[in-house]
Amino acid sequence: MSTSQARGRFGGPGPFRALANLQRGITVLELLLVLAIGSSLLLLTAVSAFSLQATIAVRSAATETAAAFWRARSYAITTGRYTGLKFRRNGDRWEWTLYGDGNGNGIRNAEITSGIDPPLGVHFPWTRNDVMPGIRPGAPDPSDPARTLTPTTDPIRFGLSDICSFSPVGESSPGSVYLWDGRNRMGVVRIFGRSAKVGFLYWKTGEREWTR
Repeated sequence: MSTSQARGRFGGPGPFRALANLQRGITVLELLLVLAIGSSLLLLTAVSAFSLQATIAVRSAATETAAAFWRARSYAITTGRYTGLKFRRNGDRWEWTLYGDGNGNGIRNAEITSGIDPPLGVHFPWTRNDVMPGIRPGAPDPSDPARTLTPTTDPIRFGLSDICSFSPVGESSPGSVYLWDGRNRMGVVRIFGRSAKVGFLYWKTGEREWTR
């Protein structure tokens, strides 16, 4: 009596045989192509992640700046005193500092220096080092994209001053604070006069105009 030889585990035409045939059919060129595509996808993913991180950093810094405005306005209203918010350097760090009107004529840099408009002991430390007040050379003016922002050394703009003043009824001096990540992205925080409404605009290299 004859018996048929049992098939080996991988001897039949099952999926393992097909896989073996497929593996034999892959050339070195095809393998290099697959690796190149994989590397490109990883690079695109890394670039996208970096771009998203940079965008979040600028928007977060803009929100922190707006929070300093809101807190200063609240202080002026609750204390019934004209209050000025000034961004200044304190040693090796930056901070927002509140000053009070000492003689009824508003908050002025000269009177801050002389002590007439004293600090109120309220500071909002700027803890970030990824985004700072600044203007990237060549950035367009939000009000007129055909022009560039100048001078680039003046990112705190409240008329001819760098102080945002608030009245006891919540009105504000209008102005802008420009923020820059030191590379390709900027934000601007604007506060609008009597309403003290705060607005945001953003820009990155290659774009012609600022966007919300």
